[in-house]
Amino acid sequence: MTTPTRATLEKALKSDAKVQAAATQIANELNGGTYNISDLAEQLGFALTSSDTAERVAGTNLLSAVLNALPNDLLNAKQLEFLTTFYTDRLRDHHNVMPAIIDGLSALVRMKELPPANVTQLLQAFFQYTTCQSQTRGDRTKIFNMLEYLTLHFQPELVKMSGDFLYGLINSIDGERDPRNLDIIFGFMPEFIARYPLLHLAEEMFEIFACYFPIDFTRSKEDPEAITRDALAEKLTNCLVASEQFAEWIVALAVEKLDSELLVAKLDSIELLHQAALQFSPAALEPHFDQIWQALKAETFPGSENDNVVRCALKTLAELLKSAAKEPRISHNYQTIVLGVVLTHLTDIHQRLFHPASAIAMMCVSGDAAFAGDKILNTFQLKLQSSQPLSLERDEQRIRFYHIISQVYKLAGLRNVLQRLDTAIVLPLQDDVIAALRLCERDDFDEKKQDLELQRAALAVLCECAPVLSETQRALVYKALVQLISHPTIDLNFKPLTVSLGALQPVELQSNFIDVCMRNFDIFAEFIKRKIYDNLLPLLPQVAFTQRILELVMKQVFSATAADPVRLLALEALNSLLKQEDQRFVVELQQQSNLLHKLIELAQQTTPLTEASLEQIAGALSLIMQQLPLSEQSAIVSEYLPGLQLQLEAHLFVAKGLLGYLHKDIAMDDHFERLLNDLTQLSLSSDNEQLRETAHHLLCSLVNKMDNTKANREQVKRITDRLKKALKEGDKRAVDLLAWIAKGLVVAGFEEAADIVGDLSDLLEHPTLSSAAALAFDVIAAEFPELDLPVVKYLYKQKFFHTIMNKLGSKLGSYCEHHMKAFIYVLKETPHSVIKLNIKQLGPLLFKTLDDAHKDSHSLCTVLQICESFVQQKDAYFQAHLGHLIPSCLKLTKLNKDLNMQVRIAALQLVLDITTYPTYVLLPHKQDVTLALAPALDDPKRLVRNVAVTARNAWYLVGAPGGED
Repeated sequence: MTTPTRATLEKALKSDAKVQAAATQIANELNGGTYNISDLAEQLGFALTSSDTAERVAGTNLLSAVLNALPNDLLNAKQLEFLTTFYTDRLRDHHNVMPAIIDGLSALVRMKELPPANVTQLLQAFFQYTTCQSQTRGDRTKIFNMLEYLTLHFQPELVKMSGDFLYGLINSIDGERDPRNLDIIFGFMPEFIARYPLLHLAEEMFEIFACYFPIDFTRSKEDPEAITRDALAEKLTNCLVASEQFAEWIVALAVEKLDSELLVAKLDSIELLHQAALQFSPAALEPHFDQIWQALKAETFPGSENDNVVRCALKTLAELLKSAAKEPRISHNYQTIVLGVVLTHLTDIHQRLFHPASAIAMMCVSGDAAFAGDKILNTFQLKLQSSQPLSLERDEQRIRFYHIISQVYKLAGLRNVLQRLDTAIVLPLQDDVIAALRLCERDDFDEKKQDLELQRAALAVLCECAPVLSETQRALVYKALVQLISHPTIDLNFKPLTVSLGALQPVELQSNFIDVCMRNFDIFAEFIKRKIYDNLLPLLPQVAFTQRILELVMKQVFSATAADPVRLLALEALNSLLKQEDQRFVVELQQQSNLLHKLIELAQQTTPLTEASLEQIAGALSLIMQQLPLSEQSAIVSEYLPGLQLQLEAHLFVAKGLLGYLHKDIAMDDHFERLLNDLTQLSLSSDNEQLRETAHHLLCSLVNKMDNTKANREQVKRITDRLKKALKEGDKRAVDLLAWIAKGLVVAGFEEAADIVGDLSDLLEHPTLSSAAALAFDVIAAEFPELDLPVVKYLYKQKFFHTIMNKLGSKLGSYCEHHMKAFIYVLKETPHSVIKLNIKQLGPLLFKTLDDAHKDSHSLCTVLQICESFVQQKDAYFQAHLGHLIPSCLKLTKLNKDLNMQVRIAALQLVLDITTYPTYVLLPHKQDVTLALAPALDDPKRLVRNVAVTARNAWYLVGAPGGED
């Protein structure tokens, strides 16, 4: 095949569509080596050099389209040099040709073999003969993308151009207003500014971006580009802080705009200073710190009315101080300036400047903890020395001071400078704190009369300053802790302090605190024993105390003479211990002490234990079993299960501990029949609700984990047949038991579950068991965190939903009360996506439930929550039925003695969420809703009134100017 003929090319130039088609074909031929680009240019010369502008435009368009369609490695350097010369010459052509020229240049600069010298030639001509801002928006986009590519790939050549390139780039950007193009410019310019020398044009470069600050831009809803004002503002800020040469101008700009009344201008200005603190060295900002501090002080001291402005200003100040901490001279200068203003206001808690001063002081500590900490702590120490002596009365001033002091210590600790704080300052201060804590040692201290807030604040300080307490001070602290833990009524939390002291001074804590507690443990009251457990158990991970604490707990658990309350406390402590420690510890504890066997013996001892103690033993057994390997779990079950008589209370709780969280892979076939029979008999015969609940949970877990064998299924069928006979006799307990068995089967995906669900559905019409049958569906559908159901069938909730729909469908259509109640229990746990797929069928049922006054509060709240989940997503079905939904909700918002507060709140919240629908949908209902909500404004419950006010305001603003369409 030869090059295209003139006739062929003339035909191709007749329309844009033909140009594109021809360009694609020519590009394929060039890529295949049929001819080269020079041949094409020669054949196309009639159009490229035509005196007719339209023909030159068409010819240049075709050539540019071919270049864009070619692979970027096809053309060689000589060909690209020829094309560059052609296109740079054409830059002086008629403005109508410029779009095609820009297309061609965009393709040329991306060619791999483009000689670097041609880049300089191209840019010089472009900047000389072309004005970027005179082009269309789309062409400017291509220019900016081309400039971005060049800055990334031709840095040496652009640097050689020196100020010519910088000046041309500045002129190209100057005046750009399109957000899409600004997004491109702001995206690549920070890297460019950081990499290229700005020479004498630094200020001009800064001003190019400063004119856009702060960004004022609202994205059009029809704009497909995902450009937001905040994203554009962030990129602009990155441009402004791209060079330290901008420091002086940035500060002036930010301070100027910070005076604006516009919130967005203030926030953008503060963020600009924050980014400058992050990007610039302390030396660059030091000459301007006074100016920055005065501007930030105006927003923080006493502070702006807008909390967000205050928060951002404090964050910026903290970053400035933190950055300066790398340079001690600069840091101390900054700290002296700031603390000189705020310290005088820290000594009087009643001053209105106390709170902003304390916030700024914390920013100082976060920057240079050692220097600022000394200054702040010294201020408090001098004030406390000169204030009135400690008394039993509530000391509001000390409490406030202690809160700040504890934060200073904490920040100093995080910065690893706690040891560098001046001891001449901190020791007297710590003496004051310890003295405040020890007020509770006085005989006339009455915690009912005296507020313990001062002691809590003192403990917070001591916890943070524990590493720098002197030996004398620690001795006083130990004495105070003993007094606190042995006090018959005071219960202060000082666990963090004991843990800290234990890590720092284990021998001291052992002899001065732990030994004292253990030595007198038997004579202490139950309240004190509980406090001892609470404070000693967190010390268990520290090796120095592990054995002593374990010995205390085990002695109290297994002592033959221990009273029930004392043993119960010890069992609770044992469970806390097993929960907080890792698997390795629990397994080692079991192996070393045979703890599980001892607990089983304890539960089965001759003297019966209380149900509370047995519950704790079951919990401990379960925690141990979960950590053991499968082989050990299986061996333990085989050893102990045959001897258990589940009709005995103690044995039942042991079974709960052993089987409640047994691994699903351990086969129970040998015991399955007996467990089913014994647990069923216990549930049907016992009047003890706790024992029956335990039996139900065990049965549910048991059938969930059973192997799917014919023998096991027949055993379950035999039990369910037995329960059906009990149902005929009107035994409500059989309904409960069927529900729990059904739950285990439903979650595991057994087919037998459908039959049981069907039997329960039939009971919804029973004259005496209908209410119990409805509650049975709540049992099946609801989640029970304390229940172990490890075998979970994929999409079991969806399957259960469809089973219920098949069983209850015909009855739901007639809105039978118990059928609806049962169905709502199921809907509450059904995934939203499933309800959405069936909303046309379920919608009338939901609306009917809202209309029926006899429905209980639980059902109404559930239905309102389901409706709310759809309304929040602006569901089309609910939009079409607002005429039904809104009146129903308004009816529920009115005070009704049969409805609780939660129903009224849920109804009002749904009315509020409805306002997210389009205005044209809401306007027909606006007047009726605003009038109907008036009574709710006088509801006797404050929470109801709050939601009512918000909902009524939202409806009042529907259709207001400036609102959403």
